[in-house]
Amino acid sequence: MRYFPALAALLLAGCASTYPIPESGTDFSLDRCPPFMNCVSSESSLFIYNVAPIQLTEPLDKASWADIEKIAAKLPGASINESRYGYIYMTCYSEVIKFPDYLEILINEDGSKLAVRSQSQFGLFDFNVNRQRVELLREMLVDQGIAELSPVE
Repeated sequence: MRYFPALAALLLAGCASTYPIPESGTDFSLDRCPPFMNCVSSESSLFIYNVAPIQLTEPLDKASWADIEKIAAKLPGASINESRYGYIYMTCYSEVIKFPDYLEILINEDGSKLAVRSQSQFGLFDFNVNRQRVELLREMLVDQGIAELSPVE
C-alpha cells in the first residue's frame, strides 16, 4: 500500500511535450507518442498514434502564421504557452474536469505542412479527445482557406 502513490503518479503522468525544444527556430521535430493511448502525432509511424500533417494551401508566410495562431487559440479551452514563427505550444483544458492536454504545431522545412502533436497530461487513455482536437484544428484551417483536406490514403 505504501507504493500506491508512486504507482498512481506513474500511471497518471505522461510526457507532455516535445523535449528539448530549442529557444528559437524550427529546426527540430515533434516527439512521437509514448506507449499510452493518450496521444496523437503526425510524426508517429504507428497507425494508432498517427494523424496526417496539415497540408497548407500556400507556403507559410508571416500573415498566414498569424492567422494559424489566432485559429488555434480559438480551440475549446485553449491557452497559448509559447508561440514563435513556425511553432506553437499550447494547453487545452477539457470542458468538464479541466484536465490539461498539450498541443504542438510545427511547420515543416519547406513551409508547406504543419506537423501536429496532441497529448493528455494525465491518464493512459484519452477517449480520442486529442485526435478530435487535431481534426477540429484542421477543419477550422480548411474553413479559413489556409489548409486543404488531406487525401484519403
